[in-house]
Amino acid sequence: MQQVTVIDWSADFVATLKRLLLEAHGTELRDVLILYPHQRPQRHLQEFLAQDPEVPKPLFLPEGLSINEWIPHLRQEMDPRPLRTVSLLDRAGMLFDIVQDLHQSGEGLLSRLPVEREHFYPWGVRLAELLEEFFRHGRTPANLLHLSGEVQPMAAALLEQLAAIHEQYEKMLEAKGWTTPGRDACFVASHPEELVAIAKEKQIWIAGFYALTGTENAIFETLWKADAARVVFHTDPAIVDEPDRAHWTCKEHLRWLKRWGAKAELTDLAVSPRTAPRPDIQFIEGFDLHSQLRELEKNMAGTDGHDTAVVVPDTSSLMPVLHHLPDKDINISMGYPLSHSNLHRLVDIILRLQETSQGPGRYYWRELINLLRHPYIKMLTPKGTVPLRAILREFEKAIRRGGKYLNPLEWVPQTENWPDDADDAFKTAQLEGLHEVLRACCTAFESVNSLAGLGDALLGVADVLLPEDEGSSQWHKFPIDAECLFRLVKESIPTLTDSQISHDTYSPSVLYSILRQFINRERVPFEAEPLSGLQIMGILESRLLRFSHVHILDATDDKLPGSTAYDPLLPEPLRRELGLPDHRHRSLVSAHNFHRLLAGAQDVCIYYRNGEDGAGALGGKSVRSRFVEELLWEEEKREGHLIEPGTGPVKTVSFPIRGIPLRETEIEKTGTIQNRLLDMLHKRSLSPSLLDSYLRCPVMFFYKYLTPLKPLDEVNEAGDPAELGTIVHDVLHHFFLPYRGELTNLSTLDPADLQDEFTRRLTDSKFFKQMPWDMREGLNLSGRERLRRFLKNQGTTTILKLEEKIDQKTPIGDLNILLQGTLDRVDERAGGITILDYKTGGMPMPKRGIWTDIDFWDDIARGYEQETADDELLVMLAEKLPSLQLPLYAYLYYLENGVVPANAGWVELRTEGMESELFSDADSEEIREDAICEYTPRALRFVLSHMLKTPVFTSTPGHYCDWCPYGFACQKQ
Repeated sequence: MQQVTVIDWSADFVATLKRLLLEAHGTELRDVLILYPHQRPQRHLQEFLAQDPEVPKPLFLPEGLSINEWIPHLRQEMDPRPLRTVSLLDRAGMLFDIVQDLHQSGEGLLSRLPVEREHFYPWGVRLAELLEEFFRHGRTPANLLHLSGEVQPMAAALLEQLAAIHEQYEKMLEAKGWTTPGRDACFVASHPEELVAIAKEKQIWIAGFYALTGTENAIFETLWKADAARVVFHTDPAIVDEPDRAHWTCKEHLRWLKRWGAKAELTDLAVSPRTAPRPDIQFIEGFDLHSQLRELEKNMAGTDGHDTAVVVPDTSSLMPVLHHLPDKDINISMGYPLSHSNLHRLVDIILRLQETSQGPGRYYWRELINLLRHPYIKMLTPKGTVPLRAILREFEKAIRRGGKYLNPLEWVPQTENWPDDADDAFKTAQLEGLHEVLRACCTAFESVNSLAGLGDALLGVADVLLPEDEGSSQWHKFPIDAECLFRLVKESIPTLTDSQISHDTYSPSVLYSILRQFINRERVPFEAEPLSGLQIMGILESRLLRFSHVHILDATDDKLPGSTAYDPLLPEPLRRELGLPDHRHRSLVSAHNFHRLLAGAQDVCIYYRNGEDGAGALGGKSVRSRFVEELLWEEEKREGHLIEPGTGPVKTVSFPIRGIPLRETEIEKTGTIQNRLLDMLHKRSLSPSLLDSYLRCPVMFFYKYLTPLKPLDEVNEAGDPAELGTIVHDVLHHFFLPYRGELTNLSTLDPADLQDEFTRRLTDSKFFKQMPWDMREGLNLSGRERLRRFLKNQGTTTILKLEEKIDQKTPIGDLNILLQGTLDRVDERAGGITILDYKTGGMPMPKRGIWTDIDFWDDIARGYEQETADDELLVMLAEKLPSLQLPLYAYLYYLENGVVPANAGWVELRTEGMESELFSDADSEEIREDAICEYTPRALRFVLSHMLKTPVFTSTPGHYCDWCPYGFACQKQ
């Protein structure tokens, strides 16, 4: 019996395999078949044969197949029936029929659970994958009983009848003439005589396998024992003579030899085995991925990328890695998740448009904006025109000014929104281009009720993205996006449209769930060509390949070996009960791939994060991989002490830590800005809100009053506080108008009329109709209750004025400033005149003791008179007197009527309707008169003087920055 050949795992496996082939077969390689775990080594073998000057050319190359490619060929030769390899969708649909029959039989847990097609699909997919795994391992499942309470009810019911489901599944596949890759493997393994007869036609090499499935083991053992195949390991050479000293990750190879009763021999043809006992390993510890990438970029600088691999265990990190690598020839050899692509985002937006709509032609405004802003849509160019970006911007503006739901096809651009040189043909092409997008992404999905219809609708989206005029296409600039679109069109959509259940009727929620699951499963493969240059690959893609320089990124335990996703159908503890490999087996396979890659390298940089939280709410702290811990432990044993981060081979990446800067912005007041300010002060009246805006933040004042910038329009789904305030003011004015000039106990009035008028005005308002039902009800009921409380707390008073407009001029230097305000209510009470201002929001109360702080007001007077602006004094005034509104109302009333008000106050309408007064009972009449007639004008003059004298507008950061509509324009965020 022949032996198993071992290639030292520090040697180049593919180059050594080439020598073994030439030694065994010379240049007659046309009948040689090499079986690999994956296709990548065959490409390297072809490259080595092509570049070897000692190999005569031309040469018939050996055939190289992965085991998954070879098995269907074998099955076809053994069983020439035209069996159809059935898709996962069809398998899930077939399992539904089986489970439904078992449900109707009235036995077991399954008979007591609802089995509905709409809700079964996720279970059907998991069940199909589980049965496929049984096929691959050549096992027949047994029932798992008494699992109620241990797993979900449906899982317990399915596992209770797993054997019956598997039996019916096999029968149905046979009856329909269907097959699966796992069933093909099981069929081939169960026909050893036919297998050997077919294999004798080729000279087979089984190259580089590690852990085998049950069917792979049966097939390979049959071939090996019949002397029809030669087996080559790439592993620790110690398994040949000193198996007890072999690396622990080679356990599967030792078990393999024991199962077969085989002996291993070490080849003496190994190419470039390492003479040093171990590679030079450097550990680089960063806080997050960005710190790792910064160090990778530094380590790669000045290198040509030859014989170098960057291993990325997490495919979601591919894009950041590419952005940090030097500008060299880079080859990607890994699968990129379609779920991380811009295409997935577009599909998700399209689905959410339907999920959030209120029926045909009633689309949610925010999702429409997400569609218009997608980069694929913005780059579309109708024939003979320019990209749709301009018309999309105008459409977005119209959406933001409209209602919560709208029909996008009804929008027509206004004449002034077109470019001046736009002719009718241009306008027609642009509008038709927009409508084509909207029909493909919105209308086409409205009536979809089957997988076939969903696939056709997606194909319509692809047709829009791929114009017939190839000259206008820009996809060549975005190769990854183009590959993702190709994958969707060639793989996902045909799967949806061509299955046996494609025309069955499903609800939209089920259809969208199926589509999302399929997209999440899709991987866009990148097969690097040529093989030279810097190689970017995953840990699986690195199998059997050798690189002198290796960089392994993000080597955390949740990536290497990787965490196992929870399986609700068959949790990990139950896998061993059914004889299936569990997470320990997968960890062993990952460990062997990791250590084999390191064994052949000269220098290795392992990057990992140690500090950033893991994914999810319960992700915990990211920790370095157990494989890294093992390597560090070996290093510590050699050095005889513990290695601290930042010492020895462990390098830490740190960034300078600085305090978080405040969002301070300075805008120089140029001559143009000063002229615009003077023009504003000359020509318009100044309201207290304008002065308060400057007092709060000069930069906000600049953007609001001296620039054309406007806050971004938004559809007010949660209500419009400003409009609500207007409604409350109008309702109160209308209610109190009949009592003006009469001494009235307002608290005795019936609140019903006030409440009913509020409800009528509220329900007629535009913003109220856009709010959700529960918020509408809450706002109406709470508003009515607050008005009732407000009226109850009013007491006896004489209302003199309601919504009284006052304007007075006051000199400020060379300017005669017109001040204007609206007094919500003026009452005459026992103490004198009281000015009231209704507040549905917060109340900016002055600091206690401000009216008796004579030194402060003297400073304010000096600040007005000095030639330069005093920024510190402005900040101090804003802290002590956050709003000039109420004092100014009292001052304006004094200027117009010659009577000093006794008090002023805010009426807080948010809760109880109580009054918060400007002056306390301890403030004497003299203090009140000084505050209104002396201190308020000083504050007014100081603010206006500062506005005119300051050379820069400086922001004043505060809690209001969080909702400032101009925050986006600040230089430091």
